[in-house]
Amino acid sequence: MPKKLSFEYVKGYISDKGYTLLSTSYTRSNQDLDMKCAVCNKEYKQRFDRFQMGYYHPHCKSILPFGGYKTPTRLKPIECKFCKKEFQPKSSIIQLCSIKCSQNLWRTDEYRENAKKNGEKGGKQSATKQSRRSKNEVYFAELCKQYFTITTNEPFFDKWDADVIIHSDKIAIMWNGQCHYKKISKTQTLKQVQARDKVKTAIIEKYGYASIVIKDMGKYNTAFVDQEFEIFLLMRMATKLE
Repeated sequence: MPKKLSFEYVKGYISDKGYTLLSTSYTRSNQDLDMKCAVCNKEYKQRFDRFQMGYYHPHCKSILPFGGYKTPTRLKPIECKFCKKEFQPKSSIIQLCSIKCSQNLWRTDEYRENAKKNGEKGGKQSATKQSRRSKNEVYFAELCKQYFTITTNEPFFDKWDADVIIHSDKIAIMWNGQCHYKKISKTQTLKQVQARDKVKTAIIEKYGYASIVIKDMGKYNTAFVDQEFEIFLLMRMATKLE
């Protein structure tokens, strides 16, 4: 299981976003933390799992999960993809009313068959990239397999791929190493890499998938991967079930 996040990590994460953590301890992701807003400078309470989703300050500017400033709007009730009951979603990416329906959907033969077919679409391209995958990325994918049915390096988005795709949740995860932030290749400029990333993200979102980028600037580190995976699980669970 992923390791519990430390107080130092939580404080650093919040600080990196420009906000100030006033609480002196951290025990769980749904704990109400005392914080100070970087925008309006007011003190307020917020849960870390909500903060990770991008809802930095609910009474100021709220950042939507996966990026972009927007005033929160109440979504209309929708029909659960599995049980067909109407429910009130908390996010536009939610299609299932409960974790039970989510698990039941993953178990259906239809879903497993579709996942298998989607995985096969990667073909030679996926096999070619396999040798270039970092150990951290491979370990993260293995953690995902314990919870979800996934495909890796599948060119599902108009021949653009993602490192990990969870089709049941419509989530595409990009595990971005140093080459996405520093010039490493002599044949490709940093601007070209980042422009390519923007195009890929736009196409993924056109398909209605949420794009999540995990920045990995270091060497093989299972503790780092465990923390990133726990952050992802907390974000997904909060989005699905709140």
